[in-house]
Amino acid sequence: MAISKRHEEIIKAVVDMYINDKEPVASSALQDYLDVALSSATLRNEMAYLTKQGFLNQPHVSAGRVPTNKAYRYYIENLEEDTKLSNVEKEYIKSKFDLLDRDSQRFLQGAAELFSDMFKVTTIIAPPLDKDLKFANFTILRTGKFDVVLIGVTSRGDVHTRVIRLNSEIGNTDIQQLTMLLNARLCFVSWEDVDKHYFMALTKELSKENDAFSQIIRGALALIKIASTQTIHVRGEQYLVGTDDFEYNIAEVLKVISDKDVLKNIITPKLDGISVVFGDELPIKNINNVCFISKRYYAGSAVSGSLCVVCPQTVDYSKLFACIQYFTQLLSQTITGTERNL
Repeated sequence: MAISKRHEEIIKAVVDMYINDKEPVASSALQDYLDVALSSATLRNEMAYLTKQGFLNQPHVSAGRVPTNKAYRYYIENLEEDTKLSNVEKEYIKSKFDLLDRDSQRFLQGAAELFSDMFKVTTIIAPPLDKDLKFANFTILRTGKFDVVLIGVTSRGDVHTRVIRLNSEIGNTDIQQLTMLLNARLCFVSWEDVDKHYFMALTKELSKENDAFSQIIRGALALIKIASTQTIHVRGEQYLVGTDDFEYNIAEVLKVISDKDVLKNIITPKLDGISVVFGDELPIKNINNVCFISKRYYAGSAVSGSLCVVCPQTVDYSKLFACIQYFTQLLSQTITGTERNL
């Protein structure tokens, strides 16, 4: 398949024009857009060639051409990275970012909501998947006669909390002993390596003496399990519903987003760069004009999560790519405490 420099310019122009106007591109309009010394007839022939090659489609016999997913893919892969965020734009994004709650259980959720609200797109953030995540310390704080807060700090420095409403009162001495037990038996142990038979027998025995003991132990086990589970945060679905781009297939798009097992495979980039998945590449059929744009952020040298935007194909890719690039840098820098150039 021979694609000349002229063909490249036509593909780029048709995609740009279709993104701007969302109307089939006629050869006469393309001639004005390109501002080159080519006749409308010559451009029609070139567009016909690109149609045969699968880059363009003609919805109706008398209509202009629209880009196919193959054209969008070619456009993205040859996109010049000349769009940069200005210092003013970066400062604005960072000023909003700095207001996020840094609690590990709310930070990513808030970040997904922030990106969604700022750029009016459906945003998905998957936390770093670390199957070997371990807790380095547990603390039990009494907040009421029958209430305690269990605080766990991971080896990465993340803080996880769990509020427990006790069935019976518990003394300070008992709290100290339980704290020592949790730190002795559950610190630096992954969820997969927890001796579950031991704790099952222990909680059963302690519940005979005071059910509050077993409640706190079960709470600590739940904290470890939840921390090692990847909870995907989805925000801004209203931006899908509020556009005409998905008038006929919104149910299928939402079905993909709600299926977490399918979603994980889509939003996890294979490489460090920005990944784009189009509708015809999804495991669910009959989804047109949708793309999933993803990029990794890092929580360590080899531990990463991902940020994904779900949007119509008719978006300003250069601008959105720049926003995603900068936002994932902020995520990595906040979590690791060091700046990482991606």
